[in-house]
Amino acid sequence: MNQTQKLAYYPNLLGQSERIISQNIESKRGLEEYLAILQERANIEDQYAKSLHKLSQQIDRSSITYLREQLVNQLRDKIERLENFVELIRTEIVEQVKEILQDQNQISKKIIDEMKGLEWDLQDKQDDLMGGKLDYKLQARELEQSGISDMIYQYSLDISEDKAIKQASKTQQIQSECIKLEREFEIIVLSYNEFIDVYKTKMESYLSQMEQQEQQKLLVQKDTLMKLFLFESSISKQSLQDTEKLNDQIRKTNLQDVIETFIKKYQRPQEAPRQLEFRPYSSFLGKTIDSMKSQEYQKLKDIIKAHNDTFYNIYEDCVKKNNLQTIEEQELTHLINRNSVQAIYKIMQIHINCVWNANEIQNNETIIGLLRQSTLNRLLWCQALEIQGNKSNYKVPSNDAYEQIVKWSQKMINLCLEFQDASPLRKLITVSSIINVAVQNKKHFLMYNIKENKVLQTADFIEASVVQAIYDALVEEIKEVTTLEERIRRQKINILTQLSKICFTLLQFNPISVIKMYAENYLKQLSVANDATENLLFQIESFEQF
Repeated sequence: MNQTQKLAYYPNLLGQSERIISQNIESKRGLEEYLAILQERANIEDQYAKSLHKLSQQIDRSSITYLREQLVNQLRDKIERLENFVELIRTEIVEQVKEILQDQNQISKKIIDEMKGLEWDLQDKQDDLMGGKLDYKLQARELEQSGISDMIYQYSLDISEDKAIKQASKTQQIQSECIKLEREFEIIVLSYNEFIDVYKTKMESYLSQMEQQEQQKLLVQKDTLMKLFLFESSISKQSLQDTEKLNDQIRKTNLQDVIETFIKKYQRPQEAPRQLEFRPYSSFLGKTIDSMKSQEYQKLKDIIKAHNDTFYNIYEDCVKKNNLQTIEEQELTHLINRNSVQAIYKIMQIHINCVWNANEIQNNETIIGLLRQSTLNRLLWCQALEIQGNKSNYKVPSNDAYEQIVKWSQKMINLCLEFQDASPLRKLITVSSIINVAVQNKKHFLMYNIKENKVLQTADFIEASVVQAIYDALVEEIKEVTTLEERIRRQKINILTQLSKICFTLLQFNPISVIKMYAENYLKQLSVANDATENLLFQIESFEQF
């Protein structure tokens, strides 16, 4: 394993301090155990030498005459070699191992202490990160709620201008605090990422030191074993074969392989600290409020309304008369370059007609590209689907066509989620409750196939849809009414009507208790009459999902 490979592997051990500390202790324990084995070997050899000395004395005192002197001399020579062997173990070898062990103990203690401190610092940084993120997110949510109040106070006829100005001022203060917290959170993320770099560098340093320790341990073991076995081979020729085998094993041992095994001892961790990408808070509700403040939401509504007759004329020409299901590349380029509502809608209507007839248009990627461009293009696609359904009594002609519609509806949901775009998604779920295909002589509605999508059950999308409905009611033009009292009464009726529609649509995808909570909250906030409120809440509680 070269240095580049090691550095690529080290990050896998980040966040694994307990395992690394354990491995450090285990490595040190291995050297302590080796020292104890050497000392025990010295004791055994010392006892063996003393036993041979007794035997030599017994032979020397015996009446044996044949080769007695040779036997005694042989034993004395062997005893001398054993005593030298014991001296070698107890002085040179043991002292050599003790010196390495002492150095490693000091280094290991320092590594462990610093690693624990580093982990505490990491935990503190992570706590700061989570705290900063939570404060920022909560402030952003408060800004959303204040934005809703802005919209309600701006358009509600029964709220004074002074109260609306105070609310707008409150929103500005909250927005300033939100911007401050956003900057603070961005700084926290930057600090955390810088710490992760330091953390990684230090961890790599610790692992490198541990690698050096392991190499030292292996080298001292190899060196001392070589001394022991070479010395032992001079004591007994009969042990030469065993000694050679052990020497072969020592010579064949690849230290680098052992070190790599040491490094890769533990499996790759499931999680390791990593750098984060700073992303500003974004939500369906936040983008909805921004589009209302900028009048973008109203502009899109006005565009759709102004071109409604044109859309039906395009349907009559493209679908009813000519049944167009494809667009030549040159014509498609021409329509896109025109960059008009009519041109883009024509593309969407031909695409929907193609899907409605269970065909795949050749320009799918171009359609996806147009849908990614803007909210208007996504709304035009949903409008084309609604008109196609309306002109076909909302009945899809075949199962294959229905599968195509389900597939493209899922794509639209994913795009709306990606861009946090509530308007087209709200339009789609409304249409999905009436478009159907015959299954065993029963109507099978499109909403059945998309209702399990989690985004339709999020509090963010639900509230954004409710707020859009309330906005539609608040800004709806009230004609032929002169008195303020009557205009307020008509506005409350509009609110109740729009809120009822969106609630019963959302009830197809969400629990009754959730929708009731939002309805009750906004009915109270908008001061709708108690009897009307109670009636709507009763209808919600009595609602039966398909």
